[in-house]
Amino acid sequence: GIPILVFKFIWVAMSDTNIKHNNSVWTDTKGIAEHFNLKPATIRKQRSRQIKNQLPSHKIGGQVRYNVIECEKAVEATKNAYQ
Repeated sequence: GIPILVFKFIWVAMSDTNIKHNNSVWTDTKGIAEHFNLKPATIRKQRSRQIKNQLPSHKIGGQVRYNVIECEKAVEATKNAYQ
């Protein structure tokens, strides 16, 4: 399977609004879905089925989190591969 990084610290949930105003790069499934204009169920389904071009995720404090910058780079790389 895909290695999952586990960090030991207290996570304060950040919404999409916080990403824009606090320069936080970490968000949850709902926040990353809003960022890419997708449904959260689509993100979860891709992660659980381990789809080839899924967004990179990390397990932090027992919860799935996404690094927005990392995800944007992954999407850009996928777009470039298909051009």
